[in-house]
Amino acid sequence: MKTISLALIALILAQIAAAKEELVTLPPRDSVQLTIYNSEDLTLVRDNRTLSFKQGDNRLQFSWANTLIDPTSVEFRAIDDKDGNVEVTETSFPPESFEMLIWTVTCKKEGAYKVEISYFTSGISWGAEYQGQVSEDESSMELQGFVTVHNYSGEDYENASVRLVVGVIHMVERVIDLARPRRPSPPVPAPSVPGSPSKENLRKMDSPASGLGGGGGMSRPKEIDKTGLSEYYIYAVEGTETVPNTWSKRLKSLTAPAIPLKTNYYLQPRKFGPLFTKVLEFKNNEEHKLGKEPLPDGIIRLYRRSAAGLTWMGALASKYIAKNDEVKINVGPDPEVTLKEKRLSFKKIDLSFESNGRNRWIVGWTTVEEFEIEVKNFRGRAVGVEIHRTCGGDFDFASDDSFANEDFQTRKFVFALGANTSKKIKFTVTTRGGTNAKK
Repeated sequence: MKTISLALIALILAQIAAAKEELVTLPPRDSVQLTIYNSEDLTLVRDNRTLSFKQGDNRLQFSWANTLIDPTSVEFRAIDDKDGNVEVTETSFPPESFEMLIWTVTCKKEGAYKVEISYFTSGISWGAEYQGQVSEDESSMELQGFVTVHNYSGEDYENASVRLVVGVIHMVERVIDLARPRRPSPPVPAPSVPGSPSKENLRKMDSPASGLGGGGGMSRPKEIDKTGLSEYYIYAVEGTETVPNTWSKRLKSLTAPAIPLKTNYYLQPRKFGPLFTKVLEFKNNEEHKLGKEPLPDGIIRLYRRSAAGLTWMGALASKYIAKNDEVKINVGPDPEVTLKEKRLSFKKIDLSFESNGRNRWIVGWTTVEEFEIEVKNFRGRAVGVEIHRTCGGDFDFASDDSFANEDFQTRKFVFALGANTSKKIKFTVTTRGGTNAKK
């Protein structure tokens, strides 16, 4: 390890009956596991190694100098001691250092034991990103997912198994506020917050998954095991990765070939802006070769494959994508599918007036506007079209074409448009103003 100090202190009785302490070199870690909770800048570290204890009292020193470890969370336990031979009987904090503790470990039977030292640290985070390669006819895409782990905790973690938590947790205290160079005091129970997991519950949630790790090699992409726990999901990266301090590591998390795509065109200003725009759509479900687990927040970037190579299409800063959720990526206007709107007529009717004997003014009116929208598809395949029209005030909306009410202000037309065809839609908006408006 680079900064965390762990040492076994041997007690030797001299002939003059004076006690002397000396440090005994410890073996390297057998394994280390990082479980990263992004939403609270929180990582649970499980450090496993095999230690040899003599019968009687042994002293184990643990130092967290220059790291972001929460000293109140450090725990020690023997993980293969079925007979209860190893027990921590005392935890002390030496006066010469505010970043160190010493465990007195009482051993009933001399021997080698597997132990685990666990703690929470700040400074480790992860982010997700996705890259989709869309087929030339836009009927399918290959989606690859990546996670990048960033380590600014002050400690190197060699050959660590990495687990990534998808979901939001809310802790009463922040680890980074506890990771300060001061003498730890006995923890004070924090007030309970409904729905807020304790650190002990997080330790239980993070019980190591069986059957993970081993080999891993670079001959094939590393697999990520997704295990659902309540509303949280843990992605366990296969094998191990060395994550040095101040470094970032990019790991492949997902490969989904031939995901079916839908191509729809929207005039929906509130969501996609004022232009008639092309949107590529897929769902996080089994039909689309996905749906086994939620997809974490991340940037989705799309490229089109062609004989000339890859060309940029568009990107989406996606929020958490639950199972069966639909993903819509705006790739901008498309000259092959166009929309033109024109107003055919405008008139005011049902005018109401008031006067004071000399002057007269309008206090109530009704406007009647007739519009025509023409959509042309120059592509060699059928596409879907969705047109949203938002009106204000007290209005009536009428059309011979089928439409639906999206909300109290918005009406929408949804239809399929065949290859190399066009469609015209006419509708009338009648708006009552002033005293003509319904109360």
